[in-house]
Amino acid sequence: MFTSLWTTSGVLYYKAGAPCISSVENIVESMVVCFDLRTEKFGSVKFLGTSCKEPTLVNHNGKLGLLMSGDSTYVNLERRSRSFELWVLRDAEWSKHVYVLPPSWKNIVTETMRIIGMIGNEIVLSLCNQNEHLYVIYYNVESKMITKVGVQGMDVYQGCYLKTYLNYVEDVKFF
Repeated sequence: MFTSLWTTSGVLYYKAGAPCISSVENIVESMVVCFDLRTEKFGSVKFLGTSCKEPTLVNHNGKLGLLMSGDSTYVNLERRSRSFELWVLRDAEWSKHVYVLPPSWKNIVTETMRIIGMIGNEIVLSLCNQNEHLYVIYYNVESKMITKVGVQGMDVYQGCYLKTYLNYVEDVKFF
């Protein structure tokens, strides 16, 4: 099952993984599968060998990137989280970038946050569950600024699991 897709220059990318048979822990051998829409051929790029992290596919300046928690045991980010990891694919090689969260992170985040993706130089995070007021967090990797944006009118969904999507555009034409 794939959870995120990314496409550029006619190539579709998605995450794939298989449990390590020799492992007792919940460790997955991760890879990114590529499908070239012009040639209709599949390919794959291995990523980090094994990991219990769930990376999010992102567009980082036109390059394929994998964004995840920098903490070794967390899939999502929490108040105690300390960093993000961004792995960028350039010429079939992964390069690692670590973004350390500022001390104000602990005062801004009240619940577990899921990494949604990136818009420009901002990492976008959303609540895993809506137990309080719904909000989205933007973390600018250049300025190291955190912006918390509240979303109004969602109280009816309190306690529900909500999915957040980037770059959604609704057609508001009336027929």
